Amino acid sequence: MANYYEVLGVSMSANATEIRMAYKRMAMQYHPDRNAGDQRAEEIFKQINEAYHVLSDPLKKARYDQRFYDPVPLPRAETLRERNMRRYRQWQQARQEEYTIGREYFRIQGLAFLVFLVIAGFCFAVIHTAYYFMEQKRLVRYRENSVQLKKVNTLFASGKFNEAFALVRILKDKDPFDYRFLYAHDSLTGALDKLAEAEYKKQDFAAAVAYYLVLKNHQDPVAFQTLERLALCQYYLGNFRESLQALKHLHNQQPRNLELVYRIGMIHLEKLEEPEEALQYLDLGKRLFKENLSEVYGEAFMFAMDPADAPDIYYNIFEARARAHLRLKQYDEVRSDCNWASYLRPLRPDPYLLLVEAGQAGGHWPTLCDDLRPARKLEDPALRTLIRNHCRG
Repeated sequence: MANYYEVLGVSMSANATEIRMAYKRMAMQYHPDRNAGDQRAEEIFKQINEAYHVLSDPLKKARYDQRFYDPVPLPRAETLRERNMRRYRQWQQARQEEYTIGREYFRIQGLAFLVFLVIAGFCFAVIHTAYYFMEQKRLVRYRENSVQLKKVNTLFASGKFNEAFALVRILKDKDPFDYRFLYAHDSLTGALDKLAEAEYKKQDFAAAVAYYLVLKNHQDPVAFQTLERLALCQYYLGNFRESLQALKHLHNQQPRNLELVYRIGMIHLEKLEEPEEALQYLDLGKRLFKENLSEVYGEAFMFAMDPADAPDIYYNIFEARARAHLRLKQYDEVRSDCNWASYLRPLRPDPYLLLVEAGQAGGHWPTLCDDLRPARKLEDPALRTLIRNHCRG
């Protein structure tokens, strides 16, 4: 009997699609219409149809495939004794395995615990040893730093302030975790500030300046009082440029401080004869004056405010601007500034005196007597004389 797989030319593992394609190919090749009168082709065509009829049906194919495998021998019937012996051996083997597993488990656990103890002891020894050496190293560094701090104190006590601060800075960079260096730096600046303040109170301004200059270089940020004291000392010593430098440093910290603006402007105007430089700061003072009062009273603050409530610094700003403009021969600006100054402090004679001086220098204003009318009630002899000379009636 022919093998159906061989007839179709496929393997036993071929799927339904491969069997169908093989059948179509073979049937087309051996179909009687193509092989008229050929008995062999007709026989092969019959075998092809028979093979496909069996292999295309899953049930028939399964039954057909059984003949290619050896039959499975049927198991022999087990006796009762054999069954009992088998069960006994299985039970005995299970007990033995259970005992073996339990003993092996505890042995492994014991070994694991022992290994853990060994590793833990080793780690503890390593950590303890490392900590010991680190502690020894820290103690050595602590003693070295203590020696250096004594050196710092010696330098400071001998008046070598910059060297002392430089050494503290080096030590702090080298060992930033030693808090004593920060404390030492603060202690040095505090001690230096006390020395400078003592000289300032004794009015030994040269000595105070020397201390304040060192202090300025090592304070971070520079304290307001240090710069203010430095500016005053330089001013009293006649070092107006140096005083201005300190005041402008302060002005950078507090750009809206009108007292600083006024002091800078007055040094430029009165001490250095620089009215143009003075006006840069006095103009800033005028702008701050308007901004401050506008924030409180609104844009029409002139009609809402009581001039007596305004601080003197506003009057000082306008009176100084009038002087600066007078030196620059800007007489219309002098008149405007004097009007503001007399509005703020109507009982002070200086704005009126400046008005007369500007009128004499720039040609007598037709309205000068009207501008001086409010000053007639002032008890100032010089002002009364000017009014009598310039205004009739």
